[in-house]
This record gives sequence, structure tokens and C-alpha cells, in this order.
Amino acid sequence: MLIDVSYFVSGPRHIQNASTSKTAGADSLAVTGHIEAYIKELQPVFLEAMLGEKEAGYAMDYLDMSDDEENEDTEPSKYEIVCDKLKEAFADYVLFNILRDASSQATITGNVRLKCANEYISPIKAQVIAWNRMVDANVKFILWAREGNCPIPLETQTNMLNRINQFNL
Repeated sequence: MLIDVSYFVSGPRHIQNASTSKTAGADSLAVTGHIEAYIKELQPVFLEAMLGEKEAGYAMDYLDMSDDEENEDTEPSKYEIVCDKLKEAFADYVLFNILRDASSQATITGNVRLKCANEYISPIKAQVIAWNRMVDANVKFILWAREGNCPIPLETQTNMLNRINQFNL
């Protein structure tokens, strides 16, 4: 995978009870599983939006291969170079999507508001911050690519480079 749960354990993307420990409690294991599911689901979507369909497929193949076996080559793959540049932006993309889905849960009778001991606030401000942080990283990636450093051709969707605000303007 492009990233792991460690991107959500501390710092600006911290998610409560996220843990990289194998001996964590049930709550932490549930949160970790939830984050990993988002990463797995969103990785191909993000890569396709940033690289284009063809190159995203090659990058996914590289990531699947690198998860299965350790690379003994001293020379990094062109997809390793590109994927390393996209990790931080992808982590923000995942956080944005987690925040979007955080306040309700689908049931057979419709969406319900989740209950807990904490008081809920709207996630929109945090979503805007996460999205715009991702866009800033994506712009840096595109500038890096335009300088001739990117070893693959890119077909980046413009929405991945557009900042947002809380009013959807």
C-alpha cells in the first residue's frame, strides 16, 4: 500500500485510537482496520486522479509487488520515486474522506447519526484543511514533474489541484 496507519497516529492527521501496535486494545484495532479499509479503497482512485488510468495501473502493480517482496535493488523503481512523492498528499486525501463519512452510519433503514461520549462538531473545517493541504502537496508534485524530474507521463485531474473552502465556492 502507498501509506499505512502511521500517518494517522499523531500530528495534523491524528485520529483518536489510531495505533500501529499489534497489541492495541479492541478500540484501536477497530480504528486501525477502518483506516486501512479507507486506504485500500481510495488508493486506486487517488493514483488514477494523479497519474492517469494507465500509469495508476502500473503504480498499483508496483505497490502490490513491493508489499509481497522486499526489493533488493539499490536503484529505486520509477514508480517508487513517484509514489514516495505522493504519500503525504494521499494521507490528506484519506483523512478528507474519513471526515466526510465520520458523522453518520448507513443502516438498513437509512443514515443515522453516530452517538458517543464526545460532542460532535461539523467536520467541514477539518475537511477543508485536509483537502487544501493535499492540493498544496499535489501542486508541489506537479511542479516537480514539470521540472523534468518525473520518470512517467502524468494525466492529473484538475480537481486534484483546486483548493476548496467551507462554503463550497
